[in-house]
Amino acid sequence: MRDLDTSTMTCGEGLLHLLKAYGVDTAFGIPGYHTVEFYRNFDKMGIRQVTPRHEQGSAYGAYGHAAATGKPGVCFLVTGAGVTNGTTAIGEAYSNSIPMLIFTTMNNVHELGMNGGRMHELRSQSDILDQVTAFTHTLLDARNLPEILARAFAVFSGQRPRPVCIQIPQDVLAGPVSFDIEAWPPAPKPGPDPNEVEKIAGMLSESNSTMIVVGGGAIPASKEVLELAERLDAPVINSCAGKGVIPEDHPLCLGFSQAFDPVRDLLREAGAVLAIGTEFAEPDRYFTEDYPIDGKLIRIDIDPGQIMHYSKPAAALLSDSKLAVSAILKALENHNSPQHDQPAADLVAETRGKFSGDLCKESPKHKKALEIIHDVLPENTIISADASQVCYTGLYHYPMSHPNLFHFPNGYAAMGFGVPVAIGMKVGAGDKPVACITGDGSFQMTCEELAAAVEQKLSMPIIVWSNDGYQEIREYMDSKGLPTIGCTIYNPEFKKIAEAFGAHGRRPQSAEELREALEFALQADGPTIIEIDEKDAWLQ
Repeated sequence: MRDLDTSTMTCGEGLLHLLKAYGVDTAFGIPGYHTVEFYRNFDKMGIRQVTPRHEQGSAYGAYGHAAATGKPGVCFLVTGAGVTNGTTAIGEAYSNSIPMLIFTTMNNVHELGMNGGRMHELRSQSDILDQVTAFTHTLLDARNLPEILARAFAVFSGQRPRPVCIQIPQDVLAGPVSFDIEAWPPAPKPGPDPNEVEKIAGMLSESNSTMIVVGGGAIPASKEVLELAERLDAPVINSCAGKGVIPEDHPLCLGFSQAFDPVRDLLREAGAVLAIGTEFAEPDRYFTEDYPIDGKLIRIDIDPGQIMHYSKPAAALLSDSKLAVSAILKALENHNSPQHDQPAADLVAETRGKFSGDLCKESPKHKKALEIIHDVLPENTIISADASQVCYTGLYHYPMSHPNLFHFPNGYAAMGFGVPVAIGMKVGAGDKPVACITGDGSFQMTCEELAAAVEQKLSMPIIVWSNDGYQEIREYMDSKGLPTIGCTIYNPEFKKIAEAFGAHGRRPQSAEELREALEFALQADGPTIIEIDEKDAWLQ
């Protein structure tokens, strides 16, 4: 695109052309007084604009789009208030390793740091953004934009993907282009050290009881992880983000089960624990004690900060997971297969029989609905699962056969994730089915985004589990002997809320009506709210 005439372009227009050069086709944002220059000639660029109803929805939409497409999600945020409104969603993307490209404006260069009472003024916007991004850059000269964008895409392709923010003063954004419109080459992924690969292959072949723990970083290596598990005859545990890395109905898979004592016993007794792309996060063990690993811990991670985090490893590979596991498989060809006292499939079946997989007392009700949802939704449905009790139950009881289809706010753990992330997913997924599962409390935090889903004509079920409050916190407070103050809330009629927004609404009174509502929602001309009240007779 070097022959593109940039002589009359503003920096904002040049930015749009650069984004197109990198394959960006969608942006989320609410135009504001300070961001209008992002939209000069936007209508001629072939980029889809999605307008949420809150800036948090802009960032969550970008999150969902990235989750569904694998490409960085893009959002535009207005200075100050737009940034602070969007920070929760950016923080979730940072925790969950989602590539996101945030563009925000700033006051004019000569106004920065003057604390002069300008609209949307912050003393230091960067101080906020630095907490939730891989890096934040203030663009003071438009000539630097191609290099800064290249650095951002290097984060997305060559290391642990996380949000990047580029903040541009208004006068720089409206100023001349002064750069070539050209995408820079992608950064290569890091590969494993051959000596360490050989060391790990020896350790795995000598271990008589190996377990594998997979996180979101193992998603690119899904095929290789399954081959390695079968080669080692090793049970596999997945984190929230690692659901489906190997099919959860596979005989070697224990699923999301770190919180249950029989599985924790297996971890404690394992001679070697191979952790691939996981940070051993607190939500993954559902707030139980730390992982009980007494054997040799082997870490594979693309993030050097994680290699030495949590516990001292016996060996480690700083590498892309696919490259690392492929190298280990190759090295194992020169080693004998490990010897076990009991086939791992038998051990997994025996262990599964020792725990229910239920994380709360309402799980049996959740399971009745989740079984129907799982049966009706196509196998390739992308799920946006909000921070809610029904989704906690689903971490074990909603098995996935493929990776990167069940998305849960397991890092930052903010409520309100479900609907706006599902919108971004559906915009990116096109004909691929998308569904949201949320709770009544979580839904009400971002239900205004239903308007954006209607506006975009997004066909998807939004399943709202109703229990009149923040049941997870209610039970936790009760377990501590505390009064459950603030945990019971008033709920509107969700079916009428849906209809008021121009969406569809259903309130099934039986298992068959839930099935019918889901089938309808998958074919409807817009979103469908499906309320499931846990007090209904069919769930008892």
